[in-house]
Amino acid sequence: MARNEDRERLAEVRQQDLKEGRVNEDFVTWLKTKGPTWLLIVLAFIVAYLVMIRWQQQEARSRDEAWVDLMTTVQPASLEDVARRHAEIDGVADIARLTAADSLLQEIQRGSSIGEDGQTSVELTPETRTQHLATADRIYQEVASDDDGSPARTLATVCALNGLAAIAECRGDVDAAVNWYRKSEARAGDWYPALAAQANARAASAPQFAEVIELATPPTPPTPKPPPPAVQGTPLGATPAEAPPSEQPAAPPAQPPTTPAPEGGDEPTPQ
Repeated sequence: MARNEDRERLAEVRQQDLKEGRVNEDFVTWLKTKGPTWLLIVLAFIVAYLVMIRWQQQEARSRDEAWVDLMTTVQPASLEDVARRHAEIDGVADIARLTAADSLLQEIQRGSSIGEDGQTSVELTPETRTQHLATADRIYQEVASDDDGSPARTLATVCALNGLAAIAECRGDVDAAVNWYRKSEARAGDWYPALAAQANARAASAPQFAEVIELATPPTPPTPKPPPPAVQGTPLGATPAEAPPSEQPAAPPAQPPTTPAPEGGDEPTPQ
């Protein structure tokens, strides 16, 4: 009985060894035939994943750099450079261009511009004012021309149209200003009802700025009367000063004494 059990156990061990050997041979055969292909697929997947992570990190750094440049730039010309460098990142290009044009209009309103050092203020000349208006008009036209009619472009386009209307008002062209305000109202439409109402109100009030305002001439102020001469009073307890001799009243002239006449006739002359 023991020998039969040992034989059966040896037979099972041999069959198991044969199965394991076949499995190893099959695995080795698979590695030789299909292993390199699958290895290349896995490596390609890993490389693609690493490239995607790298691209996302680069995009995040580019976006951060674009917003930092936008927030730290003041000069209108520099803002246009920011718009050109980061044209494909979010809405940085539109915000930079609109900010540059708005800065030019604010300088025209103040009558002075910021110097190159960013600290001093320089008074605008008529030539500089004209140049500012032309530059702001060009920038607003560029933003408005990029409109594709999509809801995402509505806000930038409305701001540009309002800016063009403001430039027309600065130039004294009221009809052109009203036209731009009407376009802004139509573009805002149902997307931004508040902006549409604002544009409508500005279009209605724009002709008022063309009227010449005449200020009333104030009346001539009356000629002030000279103050009365000051009267110097005598302090309490003080003796009034005597008038000078020239101002004292003259004494009445002395009259000789008159002798009363006797009442009974002439008196006898004494001997």
